[in-house]
Amino acid sequence: MGGIQNLLKQHNPGVSKACQLNLKKKNNPSAHQQSQPGILSFFTKQPNALVPPAIPVQTPVIAYAMESASGTHTTGITPRTAPPAPNTHAVNILATLEKAVVNLPVLPDASESDEIAVFSENIPTDLAQEDAWEYIDPILNRFLGFNRTEENIYNELRGGARGLSAMVRYLKEFADRYQIDGALLEGKINRLVNIIQTRCVAITRSKILTFDLYWTCAARA
Repeated sequence: MGGIQNLLKQHNPGVSKACQLNLKKKNNPSAHQQSQPGILSFFTKQPNALVPPAIPVQTPVIAYAMESASGTHTTGITPRTAPPAPNTHAVNILATLEKAVVNLPVLPDASESDEIAVFSENIPTDLAQEDAWEYIDPILNRFLGFNRTEENIYNELRGGARGLSAMVRYLKEFADRYQIDGALLEGKINRLVNIIQTRCVAITRSKILTFDLYWTCAARA
């Protein structure tokens, strides 16, 4: 059965401990508020923003490997490509030719039409190293080829800006740039040096002796 009688019988309002406690909370709002957790308590406190430490960033260093007796190690030094060393044999052969030309008596100056004048031009700078000898060899053969006699070579020798001095300069620059093996130059250059030392110098000395003898005889007469 419901109704008022049942409420009074079952709950005894105003007399039970539960009713008295609820009435006390109702009459004291502050106590009621303190017993209820605040809505902000359900949210966790935000941590303070992290400030990254000011760490200086170093400039990256490029390392490369070096071979040594104790093994491979790296270094931060930037490598520099060194130019290849010239062929020692070629240097010595051309130095012999240069010395012979310096000591050579005066020769007629070369003109643009002389064969030796080809060496007064600038050397090519766009050849592949493996093709360099195939370029210079025919030029040398036209002037110093073994199919030519020493007499023919001697008759083509000239001095001046387009002569033997230009030839020495050209061959030194060409051999240095393209690392020409001295063994390839040896036969032709040694032949030219021999002609300079035997024919040019000997013929010049003979002319000087003839000239001196002529004036000696003329003075005695």
